[in-house]
Amino acid sequence: MYFVQIRGPWYVFSHSLFSFSNIFSRSIPETAENRKLRMVLSAHSGKYYLIKPRIEQVMESRQVKASAQVIAASVIYGFAGIFFMYIKNMAAGPVVFYQLLFGFLFLAAYMAATGRLSGTRLKGKRKTLFLLGVWQAGVLLSYYTAVRYTNVSISALLLYTAPIYVVLLAPFFLKEKPNIRSFAALVFSLVGVAIVVGPENFSFVGGISGSAYLFGILMGLSAGFFYACIIMTSRHLRDEYSGLEQLFLSTAVTLVLLLPYSLGAPASSLLENLLVLLFLGVMITALGSILYFTGLMHVKAQNAGIISLLEPVSAILFSYLILDDPVYRSTLLGCALILSSSFLVSLEGEEAAEGNSGGEVSLSGKPAGLFRRSGEGQDKTGSK
Repeated sequence: MYFVQIRGPWYVFSHSLFSFSNIFSRSIPETAENRKLRMVLSAHSGKYYLIKPRIEQVMESRQVKASAQVIAASVIYGFAGIFFMYIKNMAAGPVVFYQLLFGFLFLAAYMAATGRLSGTRLKGKRKTLFLLGVWQAGVLLSYYTAVRYTNVSISALLLYTAPIYVVLLAPFFLKEKPNIRSFAALVFSLVGVAIVVGPENFSFVGGISGSAYLFGILMGLSAGFFYACIIMTSRHLRDEYSGLEQLFLSTAVTLVLLLPYSLGAPASSLLENLLVLLFLGVMITALGSILYFTGLMHVKAQNAGIISLLEPVSAILFSYLILDDPVYRSTLLGCALILSSSFLVSLEGEEAAEGNSGGEVSLSGKPAGLFRRSGEGQDKTGSK
């Protein structure tokens, strides 16, 4: 009897070296790179001890690369609000439409080049998929409006209040009972929001009137709510669509819904902001999501959840460095509390994923962190 533990998501046990290699090869996802590894396993089934170090090296290097992809994606996401501030003479609606349009075209080209597009089609749960497109429109419109009426730091942190709404709504829509950790996350988020918003800021902040600032805060909280809706809605699609399929199809729905906004900006404004819109679409909507979803295929859910916290942190850091936004001690304290809340929810999702053989997720709706959609980590197109 022979037992080997492979570092990574797979643990293989066999009564002989030959059956060991066969079981292990079947447990590897179907990708071109993994097919080569499976052939090596098959060819050397009687001499596995000779290639074991090589397999472990491949697994470790793949995990390092995947972690780097998730880190890069999280940092890229943090730039969304910053580059939105460079948009001139365009409202949030047209910006969101053209960002998604350019991102959708790039994503379609990527999926076609990798053979995923041909297998992407409407299946079941179409009404739920439509709702996902509605929530996506809501979160982007609310977030950019919040950025315009407050600043990048506050908006990014308010977006990360999604766990508050998930904890509150999960008992009704997901039939999940919150525990002590969930309530702790809820308290951390609420206190963090109160500190970040700061009652003293309602009188006058950065040249913005109190009423406008309050409107921006409400939009930021709305963005967090819509993102919580994305988390919970996406859970119901996880058995029908992979992460990239959800992104691709829901973006198509959002574009149809926002089509009237395509006429909301004159051609001169569109040309003036074209480079920024291309960056928002290609880098953030498409490339950031591609890096994140593909990276999550080889990263532990809990690790990905922790890495995801880089997004609001990077947004605060780069808004300070690039936009010269002030960073107060209250902002940092509120940031720590809100991110602690997200971290607790991420831990909750990880434990639920490990304890449920059916692959269910818990209050976060997706165990890999706030910005991972349910169904990630499973590529149904043959490739998270």
